Amino acid sequence: MNAYNKVLLNGSWVMQYISKDAYDSKDEPTVKEGFEVQGAVPAYWEDLMNKFRSTPMHTTFNYNPSYTLQRYPQAGYVPDMCLPNIIGSFAYNRKFSVDLNELSGEKELFIGGAQNAVSVWINGKFIACREGYSSPFSIPITDGVLLNGENTITLTVSNLLLKGYNGRPVSGCTNRAANECTGGIYGDVELRSYKDGIKDVKVKTAKDLSCFTVTVYGNDQIERKVEIIDNGKIVYSVNLQKGETKTDIAVKDFELWSPDNPKRYTLQVKSANQTLTTLFGIRSFAVAKDGIHLTLNGEPYFFRGICEHGYYPFTVHPTNDKNYYRKGIKKLKKLGFNSIRFHTWVPVKEYLEAADELGMLIEVETPNNTSFEEWKDIVYYTTHYTSTVLFSSGNEMVIDEDYIEHLRKCADLVHTTSDALFSPMSAMRGIEYFSYGNDKVDLPFPHNPVRLKALGEFCDLYNSYSVGRTSYWSEKGHADMLDERNAIYNKPLLSHEICIQGTYCDLSLKDRYRGTRIGDTELYTSVERHLIDKGLIDRAPLYYNNSCEWQRRLRKHCFETVRRANTFAGYDFLGDIDHHWHTFGYCVGMMNEFYELKPSETEENVLRYNSPAVLLADLPDCVNFVSGQEIKIPILVSNYGKIIPKATLCVRITDGKTVYLRREIRCGDVENGKITKLYDVSFKMPKAKKPAKLSLIATLGGGDTDINNVWETYVFPDKKAVTPSKNALKEANLVIADDSLTYEQLVLLMESGKKVLLFGNGPFAKINTAFQMALAGRTEGHLATVINDHPLMQDFAHDGFCSWQFRNMLNEGYSAALDNTNIAYKPIIEIASSYKYARREALLFEYAIANGRLLVCTLNLPNEDVGARYLKGSIIKYAMADFKPEIEISIADLYKICHGEKICVIENTNEAFNANDITM
Repeated sequence: MNAYNKVLLNGSWVMQYISKDAYDSKDEPTVKEGFEVQGAVPAYWEDLMNKFRSTPMHTTFNYNPSYTLQRYPQAGYVPDMCLPNIIGSFAYNRKFSVDLNELSGEKELFIGGAQNAVSVWINGKFIACREGYSSPFSIPITDGVLLNGENTITLTVSNLLLKGYNGRPVSGCTNRAANECTGGIYGDVELRSYKDGIKDVKVKTAKDLSCFTVTVYGNDQIERKVEIIDNGKIVYSVNLQKGETKTDIAVKDFELWSPDNPKRYTLQVKSANQTLTTLFGIRSFAVAKDGIHLTLNGEPYFFRGICEHGYYPFTVHPTNDKNYYRKGIKKLKKLGFNSIRFHTWVPVKEYLEAADELGMLIEVETPNNTSFEEWKDIVYYTTHYTSTVLFSSGNEMVIDEDYIEHLRKCADLVHTTSDALFSPMSAMRGIEYFSYGNDKVDLPFPHNPVRLKALGEFCDLYNSYSVGRTSYWSEKGHADMLDERNAIYNKPLLSHEICIQGTYCDLSLKDRYRGTRIGDTELYTSVERHLIDKGLIDRAPLYYNNSCEWQRRLRKHCFETVRRANTFAGYDFLGDIDHHWHTFGYCVGMMNEFYELKPSETEENVLRYNSPAVLLADLPDCVNFVSGQEIKIPILVSNYGKIIPKATLCVRITDGKTVYLRREIRCGDVENGKITKLYDVSFKMPKAKKPAKLSLIATLGGGDTDINNVWETYVFPDKKAVTPSKNALKEANLVIADDSLTYEQLVLLMESGKKVLLFGNGPFAKINTAFQMALAGRTEGHLATVINDHPLMQDFAHDGFCSWQFRNMLNEGYSAALDNTNIAYKPIIEIASSYKYARREALLFEYAIANGRLLVCTLNLPNEDVGARYLKGSIIKYAMADFKPEIEISIADLYKICHGEKICVIENTNEAFNANDITM
């Protein structure tokens, strides 16, 4: 016996394009000029285009009006990926046969997913209209509608933008990828009958793990048996009598489900003519007793999540291939992640099944402005899965007083029908940043306490914006500052979209897109042409590799900042992979879009900062130290794994050849669910004749726990950057200039045969720099640095790019624009702008000009930073010598550089605002 009898309606349907608008009439459309389309269901319209083109119907289509090929350069914000998809409405029609004797009992039409609105007629009778695209749904079929024998069904499907909460546009990742223009029936279509009226069964676990409740939905006027089976053996059985819909079962005799142990049982509900079978796990995801942390199955738990944007390189739409999701989840688990936040979209059943099977917590986030009616469908659908532990209502929308009441209803539904937790919004605009309303206060940071208090009445936790100090400005994030600001919430906090750091484009991936719809958008080929035009195509692989190095360091710093703040219960990380639907090229991932780690990143390194237990070093902002300097660096552990018994901490400081410090410390038992200080590393920096990189290495072991971490520091000789005397400068024929140097003055100096050392930009166009690399997808900011092989940098400790030793030098510094493709480009230190708006920029460079020579440094060189002080001294020493620049340019060339085409610079585009999001 099966849970239901069914007539499968997948496959061929007669289709007719009927309107460029939504079809909202209750009158059945007449399909006179339709064409039979093989594989029409399940399928998106854009996946059927080759079949449509085989019919005259395609000449009547209307297409996405926003579509255009996007090409570079592009300044300002970049539109989302835009695809040439059909817009409007199709009618679907087909005949089917039923035997009403076999199809007895309650009946419904099940549609596994449609985008965006569906109307149904059976045998000429209007059945229903349903709007929404995020979940499967069922439409009841009343008695007398179906005929014994042949029947006719007509559907209309419209993909015009839906209006949801308060008539606002509904938008999420899986349709925004095509600028809202995605349509079709993407799930199975079935006519179902339930002979005994048993419709469904669900399991709900008590927060205190005392019991779990099995609820049977449908006809309760018959006897039903509930059985739980483990490895083919019935381990529990109970009969439900007439009128009973649920039974409570003690947890104590069952094994719990978790990401580390995704144990599931088989649940069967049997009646005389039906058997429902499902898999389930028993788990409790709850707020800890302290009110600001989380537990899983009663144990402290840290939510280590990624932000899933629904980017699929080959299929565009979420695939129905469970193995694809299994592969991705396995990779994420190897990297230490235990949860996935679905950014404004609801995962397909294959994704949820894979999460249940492999062990991955799921945060379901509805599209922005989802109606309450669809919210109910989404909650009902996704809470069939053990992995679903958290709901939120969208991303970065304004939460005002009216929306709070909408959220109250949404939270009540979650709390009464499931064992999941509820978060109001991922980043709470209108409460913790922007659009504060009338009750704004400014301390400890601008927020609306009245709205926050109202949310606190029904929300379990918050996905907090964290004042941008774990995202837009994560390089400036400090745990103490974050703890102080987080104190206003009094709830567990998940830090929203941490990192958001982009890398350069990996052009080697271009051929993988050959023949795909995304390939047709020229995602990579347009970048290639742009870089050829700018004369930078040969630099692209180096920029990509070095940007990955920069991103890797900032990412580790950001994760560790969150782990050092006691007020966070977790994070969602943006991001695990690149997903290019957003701003047409969003290289945000630690992996590329094919789940391959980017250069320089390793599983071992990620696990150092993304594990249940993480070692932390409370390093100062500047890690440049002078020879002989006494330093003290606290070592801590954030432990959300097991208690670590009789733990031993080992600490080393080494340059890779010599070990300058070695300590072994007995730490006793290290508790879990908290941050514990282990030891202060007190150390006197070794004498250094030249700069050197030192690694601080820590390991912690005890029981079955063994973790480690590594941080870089630098030691410099105590070298004073003394300005040479006038006589020394005269003898060296050198002029040291500052930012006030004009083009005319520089020309005179070059024509007179002077050597000029310029600290600043002088006549060169300047662009702000920062150690916070560019936000992913944006056209402003910088993505990579390169330190080229040059005598000036031979003694300065570096790995071919600017790492932490350049933190102060890049912050509040500038680059010089050398944007002329007719002039050779080989700076000593260069910095790469976005590949979307590529420019030639330098931080340290030299030219031979006419009779003179020019050396320019635009870095910020504060005297209190020993690294900056040493570099300044090295630059002066090099300039005092008879330096001979490799590149020679004319005065005319200098004019072209200094008076070239004006560069469009827009500060921090898209910061917490997104011009592509129509719901904002």
